[in-house]
Amino acid sequence: MIRNLPTRLLIMVLCLFALLAVFLISSKDKISGSIMATRINLVDKSKQITAAEFANKRKDYSYVSFDNLYSNTSLYYGTKVHQKGHIKDLDMEHKYLLIALDGNDESKTIKLKYNLSNFERGKVSLQENDPIKFYGRVLTTDNYINDKGRTVQRPVISADFIQSKI
Repeated sequence: MIRNLPTRLLIMVLCLFALLAVFLISSKDKISGSIMATRINLVDKSKQITAAEFANKRKDYSYVSFDNLYSNTSLYYGTKVHQKGHIKDLDMEHKYLLIALDGNDESKTIKLKYNLSNFERGKVSLQENDPIKFYGRVLTTDNYINDKGRTVQRPVISADFIQSKI
């Protein structure tokens, strides 16, 4: 048994140092990933514009109903469209929103891909059933299985500008 105090303290400091080293090595990706995500968020927020700044570009976008998007998605590929709807689901990790169009009808849902820079300047607080207006480009269709077990397609739109307060 170690009887003198300086030797005990040295052993305790070495053990603490070893634990700290193991912790830093095991969480290296988490820390650097968090710093990188924060840096990306700050860059994206600096690119946000106001509705007034987007007003000139707004006229390039045309309204397309859900029925036309659903039945002719490939025809509208790359087309600039705008729509209003309500948020049905949001996935912050994969950066997409499920938006119910045409009177909040859940069967008429599209998938909206976004970045933080796509939102109107200001605080972005998204919740389910919030009204939203977006401008974007039609990309493709997304297959999913509905509540009845059927495979259903929905249009996917890449957002250019999103107003969360209409």
